[in-house]
Amino acid sequence: MSTHTEQLTEIVERVRVATETLGDDDSKLRAIAFQKLLDHELSQGQPDVIPRGASHEAAEDSVVQIDDAFASRALREQAIADYFRIGSNQVHDLFDISNEAPYLEVRADMLDRSNRFAIREIALLVCGARTALGIETGTADIRKAADIHGRLDDDFISHLLCMDEIVVRGKSTSPNRLVRMRAIGAECVRGIAQRLVANGQ
Repeated sequence: MSTHTEQLTEIVERVRVATETLGDDDSKLRAIAFQKLLDHELSQGQPDVIPRGASHEAAEDSVVQIDDAFASRALREQAIADYFRIGSNQVHDLFDISNEAPYLEVRADMLDRSNRFAIREIALLVCGARTALGIETGTADIRKAADIHGRLDDDFISHLLCMDEIVVRGKSTSPNRLVRMRAIGAECVRGIAQRLVANGQ
């Protein structure tokens, strides 16, 4: 197998793992998320993943970043609603989606009293919304939300690493490690989101 083929296979596998959290009932959303993440991975301009025989001109053209963002607020709203299985009118109870990246707006007093479990809820909500929109999640995104909600503590990373619902990649010394949702996480966060909106969050 050529180096080029191996790299393409690795990229496709990474994207497949990232989107496998969406079950068979979410096949349409999974296909959209898969395409957006695959486009993102391939648009990183790696010269060694350009097909053999491609001209240098084609390689230069591929550097132009693909605009893969949801075109409107309404589309972002629907994508998040579908992922969490809540009404589109309830999305605003949880997130500010006026920008491309969702901003967690859950009231701090609605979160678990324990910091550990509150950070779990924050991590799943942040990661879930970003996954729904095809946006990568970093520990920095979750850290910022935890800080804003007054739940950030010295054991923040330890809390994330203890979670079965997510996978944290990257070196322990990295300031912003990649976070991916597992299938069990997708199911758990739907329950959390539905509980919050039902309680009038």
